[in-house]
Amino acid sequence: MTTYGLHRPRATHTRPASCVQVECPQWRDGWSSLIDESSDLGRTQGAWIRGGSGRRFTEHRTPAGPTRFDFAPGQVCFAAADHTVPLDRPPLYIVRGGDWRGNPRRIPVRRHTRAEDWRDDFGDHQQQLRDAQLRG
Repeated sequence: MTTYGLHRPRATHTRPASCVQVECPQWRDGWSSLIDESSDLGRTQGAWIRGGSGRRFTEHRTPAGPTRFDFAPGQVCFAAADHTVPLDRPPLYIVRGGDWRGNPRRIPVRRHTRAEDWRDDFGDHQQQLRDAQLRG
């Protein structure tokens, strides 16, 4: 088996982005967080939202349930550190031995630098498979 793929590693093919740049729905529409303050983790989260998050919110407490924090639109969401946008870089053109289960024959990975070379390699491989099929 041989696997052909295009790879865009996050580390080399993206850059950090803001909520505005990725059109984050939480930034655009606002969001709610339900926090169970009956646990240690929930109390810590609630205290951080109130004193350390730096975000505007309204708080709705219920005697027997979680506290709901409603955050207004137009502010940085809690996942902002994970937002990225792609860089204008071509993908890596990869040819691997094996498939999703692994590479038992330990065939080394080949990396093409041009899309045309990867495409030709793929076409040659397909032709070899077809020729073998016709031979029986």
